[in-house]
Amino acid sequence: MKILLSHATRHRRAILLTPLALSLTFGLSGAATAEPGNQFPLKPIRIITPFPAGGSTDNFLRPIALRVAKTLGQPVVIEPRPGGNTIIASSAVAKSAPDGYTLLIGVNTLMTNAALYHKLTYNTATDFVPAAYLGEDGFAIAVSGTLPVTSLAGLVSLAKSKPGSLTYGTSTTGGTTHLGPVLLEQMADIKLTQVPYKGGPTLLSDLGSGVIDMAFDGYSGLAPMVPNGRIKVIAQSGSKRSKSMPDIPLASETPGLEKYSLKFHVGLYAPAGTPKPVLNRLNLAFRQAAADESKTASTAFNLEPLNLDVDESARYFQKELAFWTDAVRRSGISIQE
Repeated sequence: MKILLSHATRHRRAILLTPLALSLTFGLSGAATAEPGNQFPLKPIRIITPFPAGGSTDNFLRPIALRVAKTLGQPVVIEPRPGGNTIIASSAVAKSAPDGYTLLIGVNTLMTNAALYHKLTYNTATDFVPAAYLGEDGFAIAVSGTLPVTSLAGLVSLAKSKPGSLTYGTSTTGGTTHLGPVLLEQMADIKLTQVPYKGGPTLLSDLGSGVIDMAFDGYSGLAPMVPNGRIKVIAQSGSKRSKSMPDIPLASETPGLEKYSLKFHVGLYAPAGTPKPVLNRLNLAFRQAAADESKTASTAFNLEPLNLDVDESARYFQKELAFWTDAVRRSGISIQE
């Protein structure tokens, strides 16, 4: 038996169905245009680091990555790609898809390389966007335990008596471990000799063994060798005393070096074009992890958390890029590549 609907009945049925149809339509539309940050991440996140495993940056990053993995519900894989003065790792991330799944852990060298090299395969200012800054601090200025000095003033005096005989190790040519001693040479009117290394672990081992005389580095990498006297931390380069080195004097407290102040930072960078919602998600997770880790007794975390959001991180990036570009210019270091 056929049921015939009048025109009026069909019209009422259409009106009754319209809200459901609209609801489905908007629901599908909303799903199609949902911000990528709402579901990010759907797979493991890879952080490429330009430094070898076991160095101070690696030790600093790993506990934070574990916290972030727990927060985001996906593994955070750390992939060391050392070499090339950090350019190999930086180039790999710059060429990656801007989806938030491939990130770079970067220090000041990312900025200094922009001024040092003339033929980089990427543009530091335009090919990266900061997702978060995990912290900043001054360098520890350390000498071998065999060197007969206990202060920065004593080191300067010894260097003046033996021009060029004291050596310092660098993990990156033209990076902060290099610029620190070069700017110290200029301000203190001394002459030191650079010994380049491919990574921090070997440098620190040689410093502790007396193969080299001094180094600038993060305190976390140096800390294990301080109690046994293999190295001595004689000064720190920041503008205020670090919580990890409260009893170590500032370099600027040394007569003649009142204007000496250098800080290093650790940042997390994504390829330019990464969606803002994804950056926000990463930013919140890493900021919280850094804040939580800073409250522990871990010597690996020796930085002051910056707690910057994505927009504030972008401004910090531009400020640091300008500062370190000028520092390279003042140092006179240049790499014609």
